[in-house]
Amino acid sequence: MAGKHSAPKTQAQQPIKTVTGQPMYVPEGATPRKRRRGGCLLGLFAVALIAAGVATAAYFYMNPPRYNVTVNGETVTVDRGATIADVIEAGYASPVAGNLMAIDGTVATEGGGDPFAATVNGTPTTDAKTPLDRDAVVEIADGADQVETETVTTEAIPYGTVGSERTLDAYWTGSLHVNQKGQEGERTVRTGDVSGVVIDEQTKAPVDEGYRIYTANVGEDKVIALTFDDGPWPDTTDAILDVLEANGAKATFFTIGNQVAPYAAQVKREAELGCQVCTHSWDHASGSGQGVNLTYMSAEEQVNEITQGYAAIKEVLGEEPSHVFRAPGGNYYGDIISTLAPYVDAEVGWDIDTEDWRLPGSDAIYEAIMSAKPGQVILMHDGGGDRWQTVEAVKRAVPELVAQGYRLVTVDELLAYEG
Repeated sequence: MAGKHSAPKTQAQQPIKTVTGQPMYVPEGATPRKRRRGGCLLGLFAVALIAAGVATAAYFYMNPPRYNVTVNGETVTVDRGATIADVIEAGYASPVAGNLMAIDGTVATEGGGDPFAATVNGTPTTDAKTPLDRDAVVEIADGADQVETETVTTEAIPYGTVGSERTLDAYWTGSLHVNQKGQEGERTVRTGDVSGVVIDEQTKAPVDEGYRIYTANVGEDKVIALTFDDGPWPDTTDAILDVLEANGAKATFFTIGNQVAPYAAQVKREAELGCQVCTHSWDHASGSGQGVNLTYMSAEEQVNEITQGYAAIKEVLGEEPSHVFRAPGGNYYGDIISTLAPYVDAEVGWDIDTEDWRLPGSDAIYEAIMSAKPGQVILMHDGGGDRWQTVEAVKRAVPELVAQGYRLVTVDELLAYEG
């Protein structure tokens, strides 16, 4: 019967499943509603638009198209990326360019130097392309002068010759008798690359070749050369060295070659104290030289006297001695000068002869020493006989000379001064 049976369900009344899996009945004639996504997309677009705006604003805040800088204490507005050249062109600074100077100090090109001098935030620059960041502090001043480039050439200056007389009388006109080796000088020619100015300078003086007699020109220097002949000798050589060592003084010892080996300890001590060890010939011109004059000897004998003297010193000290010697009796004149020139750099005479070999008493020797003037050579003896008067005089004189401001130097040190 119709009352007992419910109407059959239509298709519209059939349950449908939702996204949760639960059945949902849709009334007859109704259509299921679909979820709308358009509003979500609009929201996302709006957020993106806002973000882009913020980013753009931040970019322009960090990189404004125009910003302020300070130029010479004045705040000015410039375009982003402006340089020093831009602010100068805009008239914010008016520096005057320096000049290009010739090598002689005259103006080669007016305005040819640095166009300006500037600092950017305290850092110096002369580059017009230096960029100016926001809030940069710029100081722009006049440009500095510059010196033109130059071309430099050098050329040798030939040396000449000198020739002091080689007589015995000429020997006494100076204490230093030097076989001077010639040395070329040097001239430097500088030419300005823009101005063409030429400056010719002697940068090294030539040294003339030849034999020179002179006394050292020491200027204001208070220097004296003490020299001792005829050693080494037992006792007295050491006694003199004691005085020198105690006073920080030096001297030159002209040794007899055949006495060097027997008294090697004294010779070594001389060198250790900074004294100069030279030769006074091998045996004081014994034989044909009559014990005093090398000029009486043959050329071969003269050479042997010198070379054997050098060899004796070298054997003890282990090194070649300076080629400085003193001829016995000061007899160095005439042909011997040419004969010994290849073996001798300088022969040393004296300005003051204490005549201690005469044994005049220590007071007389002391007075002779104290009469010396700067640059002079004093002759004494540490060997060849009883030299205790000399020792006593040296004990008194050396401390006094040092107290007066004198430096007691070697002959080599004296030779370093000009004539």
